[in-house]
Amino acid sequence: MSDSLAQQMQDNVLITVTLSPTSALYSSPDGLIVHPLLTRLGRVGELQDVQVLSVPRDNWSQAQGDILSALNAAPGVLRVDVQDPPRLRAKRGRDEF
Repeated sequence: MSDSLAQQMQDNVLITVTLSPTSALYSSPDGLIVHPLLTRLGRVGELQDVQVLSVPRDNWSQAQGDILSALNAAPGVLRVDVQDPPRLRAKRGRDEF
C-alpha cells in the first residue's frame, strides 16, 4: 500500500458507493456529495459503477448516521459500504516454512 493511501485511510473513513448504470449519478458522480464533510476520491480502479468517498475520521462518529442515510436514499445508489482500515499482516517466522 502506498504511503499516501495509508495516510488517507488513517485520517479518513472511506466509503464505497455502487451505482446503477441507469442512474444520473453514474454519469455525474459529483452528485454523491450529499453532505458537506464528504469528498469524492474517484472510482475504484476500472469499475465505472463504484465510487470512493471519504469523510474525516474526526467527524465520522457525529456524522455517520446522516451521511449513510443520505447516501442510501440517493436515487440510483445500489449499495453503500464503509471500508475497514487495512490491517498489517504478521510475518511468518523462518521455522514456519
